[in-house]
Parts: sequence; C-alpha cells; structure tokens
Amino acid sequence: MAALSSLPLACRTPDTTPPVEDKTPPAKQLTSAQILAASELPPLVETPIAGDEMGVTVHRLSNGMTVYISTDRQKPRFSAWIAVRTGSRNDPANSTGLAHYLEHMLFKGTDDYGTLDLEAEQVHLEAIAQLYAELRGADEARRAQIFSEIDQHTQAAAAYAIPNELDRMYAALGIEGVNAFTSNEVTAYIGDVPSNRLEAWAKIEGERFSDPVFRLFYPELEAVYEEKNLSIDRPESRIWDTMLLALFPEHPYGTQPTIGVVEHLKNPAYGDMVQYFQDWYAPNNMAVILAGDIDAATALPVLEASLGQIPARTIGTKAPAKLPPLQGRVEHEVIAEGEQSVTMAWRTVNVTHADEPAIVVADWLMDNSSSGLLNVELELTQKVQDAGSWASHLNDAGYFGVRATLRQDQTHAEVEQLLYGVVAKLAAGEFTQDEIDAIKLHEDLRDKRTLESNHGRVSRMMESYIERRPWAEMIARDQRLRAVTREDVIRVANQYLTSSYVVVNRKSGTQDLPNIQKPSITPIDIDATRESPFAADIKAMPASQLEPEWLVEGEHYEHLVLPAGPMIAARNTRNDLFSLKYRFDRGHRKAQMLCVALELLERSGSGTTSAEALQKQLFALGTSVSFACGAEYSNIDIEGFDKNLEQSVQLVEAWIRDPKFDDDTLAGLRRNLISEREDELDDSDNLAQMLSAYASYGDRSAYLRQPSNAAINKVTAKQLRKQLTSFPDYTHSTLYYGPRTPAEAAKVVGLGRKHKPAGPREQRRFRDGAQGTTIYFLHKDVAKSAVSLAIPQGLLPHDQIPVSEYFANYIGGGMSSLIFQEIREARGLAYYAYAYVARGVTPEDECALVGGMGTQADKTVDALTLYLQLLRERPIDANRLGQTRESLDAEYRASRIDPRWIVLWVDSWDREGEKQDPRPWEWEQIQTLGVEQVQTYASGYADRPTIISIVGDRSRVDLQALAKLGTVIEVEPKQLTSYF
Repeated sequence: MAALSSLPLACRTPDTTPPVEDKTPPAKQLTSAQILAASELPPLVETPIAGDEMGVTVHRLSNGMTVYISTDRQKPRFSAWIAVRTGSRNDPANSTGLAHYLEHMLFKGTDDYGTLDLEAEQVHLEAIAQLYAELRGADEARRAQIFSEIDQHTQAAAAYAIPNELDRMYAALGIEGVNAFTSNEVTAYIGDVPSNRLEAWAKIEGERFSDPVFRLFYPELEAVYEEKNLSIDRPESRIWDTMLLALFPEHPYGTQPTIGVVEHLKNPAYGDMVQYFQDWYAPNNMAVILAGDIDAATALPVLEASLGQIPARTIGTKAPAKLPPLQGRVEHEVIAEGEQSVTMAWRTVNVTHADEPAIVVADWLMDNSSSGLLNVELELTQKVQDAGSWASHLNDAGYFGVRATLRQDQTHAEVEQLLYGVVAKLAAGEFTQDEIDAIKLHEDLRDKRTLESNHGRVSRMMESYIERRPWAEMIARDQRLRAVTREDVIRVANQYLTSSYVVVNRKSGTQDLPNIQKPSITPIDIDATRESPFAADIKAMPASQLEPEWLVEGEHYEHLVLPAGPMIAARNTRNDLFSLKYRFDRGHRKAQMLCVALELLERSGSGTTSAEALQKQLFALGTSVSFACGAEYSNIDIEGFDKNLEQSVQLVEAWIRDPKFDDDTLAGLRRNLISEREDELDDSDNLAQMLSAYASYGDRSAYLRQPSNAAINKVTAKQLRKQLTSFPDYTHSTLYYGPRTPAEAAKVVGLGRKHKPAGPREQRRFRDGAQGTTIYFLHKDVAKSAVSLAIPQGLLPHDQIPVSEYFANYIGGGMSSLIFQEIREARGLAYYAYAYVARGVTPEDECALVGGMGTQADKTVDALTLYLQLLRERPIDANRLGQTRESLDAEYRASRIDPRWIVLWVDSWDREGEKQDPRPWEWEQIQTLGVEQVQTYASGYADRPTIISIVGDRSRVDLQALAKLGTVIEVEPKQLTSYF
C-alpha cells in the first residue's frame, strides 16, 4: 500500500512545537484471530439451509472477508457486489458526505492502474494532501491561493494519470452495470460479470481495495458538487432530509445526509478520507456477494488469491448517537414550486426488532398500490391527488411514513387530518385477516420474482450482511412475517403510530436555495491511448471464449395470430407467474379522451362491484393490473399467478365493459387531473421533458395534443363510458410470458370482439424548417440546468443500423465513452451526460442523435460548447473506437436477454421490420467497420440543424454567450401544452 500509506502523514498540518517525550505504553498489537473475533462476522453456511430456495452458502476468506453465494445457471454471468459495512452513519460529524465522496474516489485507480508513473505522480499527490490539510483553517484569501495551488498540482499529476481506466478494463472484459452506491450503513460496488472473467474481476477488485490512490480528487469535487445541486433542486430530497433531521435530531441518520451538507462540501477533507478508508474498508468489514453462474468451489480459491490477501485490521468505532423520543407533533416546511404535499413520519424499531415484520405488514395494509387503506380511503375516493406509505428499518432505529399530494383547493391541515384519519383506521383494526393473508400471497410472488433475478438475490444477501442478521435468521424472519396476525398489526399501530410524529409540509413558493460556488478547476487532458501495464495484463489474461446466444423462434418464443392481431409468447420455465400485455396503437391523438377514460376506469368499480371491492378481489388473487396511455399507444398490463390467469383476464374485460362510476367520481377526476397539470407546470423536471418535446417536434409534441382543461370539464360520463366499452374491440398485439405453452395461453388470453382496425401510428417527424442551431430556453429558479439536444438525421437506412450502434456506443456508451469522459471526468462540467442514436419505433420514424446533461447553471454555456464540439469537430479516435469494439464484442458474447423480456424485444423487432433477432447481423457488420466508416457516419451530424432545450436560471446562465452558439428563443410554460 505504498501510495496510501504515505498520504495520512502528508495530510497533517506541520507542527513546529518541540517534541515531547511520550511515556504512554505502546498499544498492544492484536493478533489476526483477535481482530476477526471482534469483527461481528456472520456464521458460516457451508451447505444450503433446508427450504432455502436461493440456496445461499456463506464462507470466509482467511482475512475475514465474508463471501455469500447463490447459484443460478440461467445465463453465463453473475452479479458481483462488494459491500462495506459503512456509510454516512460513520462520516465524521465535521466531514459529512465523506463516505459518498470516497465511493467516487475508489474508481480513480491504485498504485498499479490509473497511472503511467506512480513515483512521478506521488510528489504532486502528497503536495495536494498537504494543501487540503491546510484548507480548513485558512482565511478566504489563503483558500483561493490553496485551491489555485491544488489545481496546479492536479494538472501536473494528471500528466501521469489514466482517468477511468477501471471502467475501460471492465468494458473490455464485458463486465456491465459497473456502479456503486452509498447510504446510511452500506457502501456497495457492483457489476455484472461474464462467468469466464471471474479471475480478472477478482484481481482488479483485490487491487482496488488493497492499494487505492485518491488521484484526481479535485476534478471529482465538481461531480460531487453537481450531485449535491441535483438534490437541492429536487424538493423530494429536501423533504426527505428535513424529515430525517426532525426524526433523528441527535443521530447521524438525521444530522448527516449521505451527499453531505453544503458547508462541509466546501471544505473537502482529503486526510479524513484516507483515515475513513483505513478505519472502515478492512476486509473483515466487507463481503463479496455473488449470484448467478458461479459456485463456491470455483469462486473461493480465486477470491482467496486476490481479495483474501488484503491484511485484516481493526475496524473503526461507531460514534455514539442519541435517540431521544419524539415529544408531540413536530412541524417543518419545505418551500418549492410545483405540487404541495404533506409527509408524516413516526419513529419505530430497528431492523432486528421482533415488531419489524408486523410493521411491514402494516405498511402493506396502508398502501399496496391498489387496495390498501390509503388507496381505498384517499386515492379511489379522489380526496387527494395521490397517497402512499413506507416503512424503513435501519440498524439503530426505524421509521414509518405516510404522504399525500394536495389538490389546488386543499390546505395542508385538511390533508394532514385525512392522513391521520387513515392511520387511526389502521390502529382501530379496520381490516381483515383475509387482507393479511393476501399480503402473504404477494410476499410469495415477490420472493419468486427475486429468485428470477441475480440482482434480487445479491440485494437480499447484502441485507443479511449489513443488517448483521445470520442467513438462517433471514429465513426465519420471512416465516415470522407470514405468521403476523391482525392483532399484531393493531398492537404495533397503537404502540408506534402515536400523537408524537413529524410532519413536513411542502408549500408553494420560491425559496433561495444554497448553491455551492465551485473553485476554478482547469480541465485535464484525457489521452485514450494511455494504458497501464496492469490493465494490459488484465486484458491478456486467458479466458474461455463465450459464444453469443441469439433468440430463435420456436426455441425461445413463438408468433401466433389471435382475432385481435398478433400474439408473441415465451415460456416461463422457472415458476408459476405470468405477465400479459395488450398493446394498442391507439392513444389520445386518435381518441382524445381515451387516456382520461382509462384514468377514470382505475377509480371505478365493475358492474355491481364497487371500486374498493374490485381492487380487493384482484389483490386477493395476487393479480396486479395497470393501464398506460400516451399519444400513440395504450396498454393493459396484467401480472399474477398462472392458476388465476383466466379469472384475471375475465375480471379485467368485465371491468372495461361495464365500468361502475358516478358523477362524483368523474368530478373528482376532473379536479385532480387539472390540479396535477397545474403542478406539472411548476415542476422543473416535468418542464424539461415538455420543453424537449416542444423543441424537437413543435406542434407535433404529444403535450400539445392532449385534451384541454376545458375539454376535460366538458366531457360527459356517457362519452367516457363509450370510450371504455369499445376499447378492447380495436386491433392490438398480445404479449404473453408464463408457464403455459403458447397454444394453451392463446386459448384464454384473447380480449375484445369484432375488432376494428386501430390504424397506423403517426410517423415521428422532427420540427419543420429548423436551420443551424436553435436553443429553446425556459427560465426556472434552479441550481442546475437541464439540457437536452437532438440532431435529426431523417430516415435511417437499414444498412446504417450497425454503424449507428457502433457510433452511439463510442460517443455515449457508459463511463468510458467520449461524452462522459470529456464532460464529467476531464472537466467536471456535469453530473450526468449522455448521448445515443434514437432510431424510432418503426423504419418510417425519423432518426436523431439525442443527448443531454445536468450541469450547474453557471457552467451551462461551457458545458454546451464542449458538447457541440465533441459532436461536430472531434475526429473519431482509433484507439477509443477499438476499445468500443472490444466492449461491444464482449457484450454480444456474454449478454443474454432475460426470459421475462423476450416478448418485448421480439415485439420491438417486429415493429422495426426485422424477421428474426437482428443482433447476429449487427455484430457481424460492426466487426467489419473501421475508423473511416464511423467518421463518415459521424460527420453526417456536423452540419445538420441542431435543436437544444434548456431549463435553467436566467440570472445564472449567460444568455448573451448562449446566443453565440445559436438562436435563442425564450419560452413560457403555457406554450408547451394544450391544457389552456
């Protein structure tokens, strides 16, 4: 650990006082056995526990690192997570956000990768560490000087750095989904690994956690600032932080938000980070969690030779924290534009408490998205726009919350009383044991879905490790949940959901939000040709060659024909669950009130059955039903247990044929829809979507084709009923995934009769008459700018599909792509930045290069200028293109389409005019393409009209400078919709 071990010393401020003889006896050196004994290691599970469908085994490496394994041979890949038992709970009180920042820095490399010359780089890294140690006590003048010196040393160190080499190695190996996350009590590093790359993955991770070097710390500060600004712009994030601080005013759960408080982010603590890594990233405080095409006999020797070689060490001590009980009602408010809401929360119990299962069931009873008390009492009755609940249980404490969104004509006090009234119904036991039994059925369904997914399996095993619950206890807890009774729920509701609670009211208004003023950071140069010897060795490691698996009709799926239109079916060979989608090429463009009618249906009963009784009937079957509707489509989705397939389909068709609603239901829908629309026009995220559609499509924007508020107020119940009763009788596609054969399923999934043609979709066409670069700007008081971009290309010839895919991955395919590397990694101009080629649904749809980013408002012009230069002027780099080809080749070989999504993929290929899986042809063609062909394709975008949309703060975005990039057109929210 050469690089890391020298940094803590360099991080301390020089002390000029004379040395004092230390007469304290030296601390006793603990043996490895003593260290492991104090590490709260989970018990081993050498063979799966009887009845454990995940088949989990738990093992230990010699250094105390725990290994969880769940084998599933569905595809030649395994999910690989490395979980550390630490998060923002263990941040130093004066360095909040540190765990999250460290998560970012552990992507920057080690003494062996991420650098060309560690010795030359180290001089500058140590100088940077020393400057950061001085920063906290410096006055403003000295701070500016320190940041300038840090910038200079960063530039010098960057001459040797290889930014994002970790992601480049993983991309070349075919390792997908590389990411990480931090929360209160866990930091996890995740990826999806081809089975033939276990050894390479383990070697990289062993190096990552043995010898990290916190290089490029200063540029990464930009990314962390951007992430903080994103959270500042999201009222939901501010509500959450406010609620947690009120619930836990003397505990890190409340006082230490994961991203950090602004004041601490202004004073990044390099030395604290080094110490944090030393304290908490001990192997005996970490777990390797594997699920998929992997087993203990294969994995353990490889893990021992890599991650197992990190020496065990003493783990840090959690800072003590207080949990004084809440006293009475505690009110706070968050001011934000957009919707108004009420959030209420109570303190409950920690995750291992005996009452946790009953509280989870209480949450189900309150909100199961269809027939819970909140769903029935407030949503179906339309007393509020929407409502929900949640239960969260952490290692030290837990909390239970409910929330609701106000209509425009409601007060916060009214909605708080509505919510409190529903909680009182829970405490009074206004539910049945049958409803609890239905919840247990849905828990069974959830468990089966978890088993289908490697991601679901690793998530579950990670919970066991982080929550310090032995795997046997995880299984026992699930059994206890299924034993919860009505009396248990009544007891916990009365015990914990008392008159002592927190309420956070989101109120309309404009609030001056804190904005982190970032120091000047000089961009670093990124040379895609750089490669460390370590990376070269990794790529050269021998591995058996995986062969791609393509979907074949008759083997993986079948086409059938129903009276309504085509059917695509795929077998579920894993369990007894089905999913069924009816897809109509018919939306509010063809039938203006169809989407309104479907909204009304969701709040309606069926025949003589009330809305409440219908939802409870479906929930008792384990069936979920949802409707979706847009300009060009409408869908019905039904999921559940195969034994209830026929009954579920019959219930849905009867519901549509004979909806039961009254004038009050329709009046409530009108109020809520119009209130939601008013809120949308105040919400910056919604406005960004609307503005992007307006800029790209002009009067063809879907938002300009919705029914007006006046039309919604005018439509009659009779008209909406007619829309519904005729809805199934239009041609549509039927997509089935389940345990029945396609022929068996076809006999029972048919919907409608005497089907009328739905008619063709409208072909996608971008805004007419665009010339040069046009920038549509909408002012909003926000900390970040949301930027979207489209460069229309016209119709894409079929033979250009492979080169378009190749180019899209080169420019925007992951963290090693051009856009991400240059905009975020080199310059820190955005937290997220992306680009892709949008081909459309059918060959008749126009194609476009589409992109976007979220950047701090004062960086908008710089970020956009660079973005356009990358698209228009930067020549294709042969080395980077070669890396993209390596990544794509590995992806084609190792990726498998999840069986549950086969029918959706085949449906998309059918609409694109493909007669079979197109990927073999695309893969073959990409291998023949060189720099010249990709450059020719890329150059086609250089002179095309460019459409840009920006939602940002006029006072922070330099509109005069923006005008130098193109014609700026300022837009008002009401121009974006047909509501008025």
